Parts: sequence; structure tokens; C-alpha cells
Amino acid sequence: MATETTEFHIATAKYWSKNKAIENMRSAICGQEGLLRCKALLTGFKQNMGGYENVQKRKERAMKKRACVLCAAVFMACVIFLPQVVSGQANKPIKIGVIADKTGGLAAYGYSHEKVLKTAAKMTNEKGGINGRPVELYVEDTESKPSVGALKFRKLVETDGVDFVIDSNMSGVAVACAPIAKELKTPYFPSASATEISGEKGNRYVFQLCTSIREEAKGTAKWAVQSLGKKWVIVVVNYAWGWSNQEDFTKYITENGGQVLESIRVPLGTSDWLPYLKGKIPKEADAVYLAAFGSDFLSAIRDIHAVRPDIKKLGAVYALAAQDPAKLGPAVEGTYCITSYPTYLSGLDTPSNKQYRDIIGVDPEGREKGTGTRFVLAYNWAVWEAFFALKNSMEKVNWQDRKDTPKVIQALEGMELKESLEFPQGNAVIRAPDHLIQAGLYVEKVENGTISVVARIPAADVVYPPIVDHSKEQF
Repeated sequence: MATETTEFHIATAKYWSKNKAIENMRSAICGQEGLLRCKALLTGFKQNMGGYENVQKRKERAMKKRACVLCAAVFMACVIFLPQVVSGQANKPIKIGVIADKTGGLAAYGYSHEKVLKTAAKMTNEKGGINGRPVELYVEDTESKPSVGALKFRKLVETDGVDFVIDSNMSGVAVACAPIAKELKTPYFPSASATEISGEKGNRYVFQLCTSIREEAKGTAKWAVQSLGKKWVIVVVNYAWGWSNQEDFTKYITENGGQVLESIRVPLGTSDWLPYLKGKIPKEADAVYLAAFGSDFLSAIRDIHAVRPDIKKLGAVYALAAQDPAKLGPAVEGTYCITSYPTYLSGLDTPSNKQYRDIIGVDPEGREKGTGTRFVLAYNWAVWEAFFALKNSMEKVNWQDRKDTPKVIQALEGMELKESLEFPQGNAVIRAPDHLIQAGLYVEKVENGTISVVARIPAADVVYPPIVDHSKEQF
């Protein structure tokens, strides 16, 4: 047994090495007889090894054949299905949510904003969409209530799957939705003007692409003191928008040499303002600053006129929105109003603005074509421009899904808006730290039953230092 084992090992060594020294060793150990036996073993070993090699070669050829078949199948699958996958992504709609104030105190604003945004989406889709994909709008009604607006914001994102949200003209709704936008990592573009939206109540996901109350107050305070008087009474509706107006107008009137003699807050929706006004407007007051809109504005202006028919009146942005000056009577005659967008085309008679008004269906006097009713124009331009600022930023970074959203936000920060159909209000900048637009203002006046622009405030005069720097926040 030991001899056979030795012979086997020697035969193996001979086969692999073919070394002469091993040949000699084999001869010395085995002798002639052992040599013959070793050769026999070696011959059998060679035959077995040859058979083994043939089996291995056959296996290798079979594996190569299967690999080739598999590669061909993968290639054919790519040829057949990859274009469908790419096409499917290209055809997948981009979902944008709209929280419009369709009912309640701001219903007129909700109606006009929804119409303007649908027009923007239609125009975009007719030109190929955004990054080759169609835009779908999902619209929800806030009922002009912060609690409802917050719930609708969540529904749009968590149920409908929208990736961006635009609107709500109500500051209370915008403030309620801002932290939800951050929580759900969804960029939000309210059209409300409360200063804190781009301040302590904002965050990196919120962009205020309408002028803020602080901009409006700062921009017009100097003009107001010089043109209307130094002694003021402030009357506001009692919620976030009114509070911001009271705070900021007081600050800038005082800084420009004026004085606020009295401040009055009145509940939203009040029809009789006399109980709040009687005995509260001093005889020495030169002017009243009124932050109210819609039916509140009509009630307030009527009762202010009853108490002090001689006093000058300056309305905050919105005051004259959708109002027909020819039907308002003597109480409104001579009233001034701040605006970021003139009611009549003559106040901003540019090719871009004319084209914009034609597309959204508004005539030169601010009436809706087809119905003849007054169209709310105060911040329509803001939701229109928010849509196209978003579109341009998405195209700049080639947005495909939510993983690209931080790039969109970075593209918006510091974006310059050049006057065009997409940005009809004029040249502007989205300030990077607080996400607030820097744009010019106008002062309008009701005179002889019509509205005209009596002052223009350049963007440089509305600028104030950022309250916060959202651009440093982490995503």
C-alpha cells in the first residue's frame, strides 16, 4: 500500500513537472518493476485528467453559451422596455397644489387666483410643459380660514402627492401653512403680505413673492407724511394682516416725522364700524390709514366718512381691489390706496403687462372679459410670477422628483426676474436670505369715479434689512 502511494505521488509529480530530477528519483526508488507500474499508473492518471479536462471544457462552453443568451435577453429588454420607462417618466405629470380662498371673506381673491394659475398651467402645457412633462393643478378651498387651509395643505401633499403649493391670500392661512411646508419639505408660495411670512414665521421652504406689508409701509410712509399729513389714525381688521399693517405703518410714519394718534382694531366681517370709530378719531388728525378690504372696506370707508368727512384716507394694499369706483359714491371720492399692481392698464402700460392682461382675460379698466365684473388684480401678478419663477428654477436644475427640490430652492434664492410676459409687474429680485421679492409700488387715487396712479415708488425705496436668513437653514 505504501509502495503504491509512493508510486502515485511520483507519477503525479512526473505529470505536472516533467522534471528530470524526479524521473531519476522515481527510477532509484522503484526499480524496473516499479517503473513499469508507475508508468501504468501515470497512463491511467493522464487518461483520467484528460477526461476531467474535457468535462470542464464542456461546462465552460455551456456557461459561456448561457451567459451570451442572458446578455442578449438583457439587451433586448433594454431595447424594448427602456424607451417606455423613459417615456413614462417624461409623461408623468408635475403636480402643483393650489390652496385658494374660494369661499369666505376672500372668495373674490380665490376665484381670480385660481383662474390665473389655470391659465399659467394651460399656457405652459401648450408649450411642452416643464422639462417635457405636463403640469397638473390640484385646487383646494381654504374657506378663508387658517385651520382649514392647514388641513388642505396636508391633503394636497400627503394624499394628492403634489410637490409644490401656491397661494392663499390670507396671512393667517399662510402663517399656519408655513411650518407644514417645512415639515413636509414642500416649497410654498403664498400670496399673503404679512411681514412675518418672510420673517420669523417663515423658513427655507416658504417664498413670499408678493410685496410684504413692511415693504408697502416703508415705501409709502415718506410720501404719505409729505402729501397727506403728519398726524395719523390707524384702523385695521383684527387679524394677522391687520396687525402687521398697524405695526409697520406706525414704525415708518414715525421714522419719517409723522405721529400716530390712535390705533383701532375691528373684527373681520364687521358691518357697522361706527361703535369702534366714534370718539376715536381726534379733530387734529390729518389722515386715516385703513387696512381693510371687500365688504369691510366699504363699511369702514362709509363710517369714517360719517365721522370725519374731511379727513384724508389712505388704504392698504387690497383696499380698492375689485371695487367699481363709479359706484362707491362720495365716501370713497379722494381716497388713496397703496398697490403693487395698478388697477388700470394705463398705470402700467407696457407690452408685457398688456399681453398678460389679455391672456388672463382682463380689460384695460380691470374688468373680467365676458362677465364685465371687476377682477381682483391686487396679487394676481404674484401667483402668476410665482408659477413662472418655480417653472424657471425647475428647468434650470432639471427637476425630476423630490430629491431635486433643494436645488430648486437654491435656484430661487437670489433669482432675478426680468420684465416679460412671465413677470409682467416689472424687474424684481427674490432676496436670498428671507425669500422676499423686491419690487416697486404705486399709489392710486379715486377721482371722479375712476382710479389713476398718482405716485410711483421704486423698488429701492421699499427695501429693508432681512429679518432672518433662511438660506442658511438645512434642508
